[in-house]
Amino acid sequence: MRGHTCMAWRCLGCVIAGLLLLAAQTVVAADKLILASVPYRQEATLVSQFAPLAELLSRKLGRPVEIAIADSYEDIGARLHHRVADLGVLGPKSYVEAKEKYPDIIYLATNKNPDAFYHSLIITRRDSGLESLAALKGKSFAYTETGSTSGYLYPRQMFRNAHLDPDTLFSATYFLGKHDKVYEAVAKGTVHAGAVSSSGMPDAVDRNGDMFRVLGTSAPIPRNALVAGAHLPPELVDQIREILRTAEDDPAFHSSTATSQSKGFLIQDDSFYDIVRKEREMN
Repeated sequence: MRGHTCMAWRCLGCVIAGLLLLAAQTVVAADKLILASVPYRQEATLVSQFAPLAELLSRKLGRPVEIAIADSYEDIGARLHHRVADLGVLGPKSYVEAKEKYPDIIYLATNKNPDAFYHSLIITRRDSGLESLAALKGKSFAYTETGSTSGYLYPRQMFRNAHLDPDTLFSATYFLGKHDKVYEAVAKGTVHAGAVSSSGMPDAVDRNGDMFRVLGTSAPIPRNALVAGAHLPPELVDQIREILRTAEDDPAFHSSTATSQSKGFLIQDDSFYDIVRKEREMN
């Protein structure tokens, strides 16, 4: 009987030790913050772009910050809701849709480069012979994907504003996923024209030369929103928002973003994206 009792105690001890180890691992995992971004550019480009932000947050908060690139534009809201991610970088359309589906997502800030707005561009090659949106009738056209603001939502409205139907205008329509790929397809002549973010134009010109003609430019669009999951403690959310507000004053962050597309953050509120909501209603 005594042997059985000792064995039972040893088994109980192993169980307790296992639970303590699991608890310790959970604490470590909880201490790390996951920053997830919509996949609007190549993964390596995005990881490099957000590295200064991750380093700033990690240094100021005293905890690791890991960058993750989502599988789709719609993925971030679910990741935040299910606590798979803690912070998210959402395009304007993605933010509006995620906020609609998960109202408890917390707006933190808007990216600046150098201001808080960018544009959707409809582009073609300079040597294409195409000089207007109407000239695209019967031509091939590339979007990024339906979740994109500048690569889908705004350009469709640009066509409608020009009294053109984007559903019947083209001989073929392609969805290439990322802005870089649309620039590349237009540069190579794979498609006649495409919809892209103005933020990607400098890199596209560096790669291909000054070969693009802009056929249309949208109204100003609010830049990406940085958001937090509702599971983060309010004091941590406030701390992160303050870090973002003063990011430009941090010498290391300022130096590391000198040539990047993230110059700092503007603290607005959810209503800053109401113009995107109106654009969605018209589509």
